[in-house]
Amino acid sequence: MQSPAVTEPTAKQVTYLDPTGHVYTEERQMSRRITEVRGSVAALLDNGNDTSNFFFRGLAKVLQEEFGVSKIIMETKFTSTKPADQEMINSMSEEADFMVAGVCL
Repeated sequence: MQSPAVTEPTAKQVTYLDPTGHVYTEERQMSRRITEVRGSVAALLDNGNDTSNFFFRGLAKVLQEEFGVSKIIMETKFTSTKPADQEMINSMSEEADFMVAGVCL
């Protein structure tokens, strides 16, 4: 198995494409990068779709068994149609070394 590589971020802007024809560009502060996945704490944010729990449970298993992540924090949003509560994100990020959020269909 190949070890995960850590690279320095190069992007400092995020561009959002809106289906109504608008394009939004924002300057963003990039997160610090972890140097080692082994022994780290991962936060997984399940978007609440029917099949997403299956995906995130599988991801948690891979992160722990194959990459040596020491702890998984897993939360599920109330609904996939709204953003995660800022309090939930803040709580997860206080303990986690990295976070994964996504849409699983």
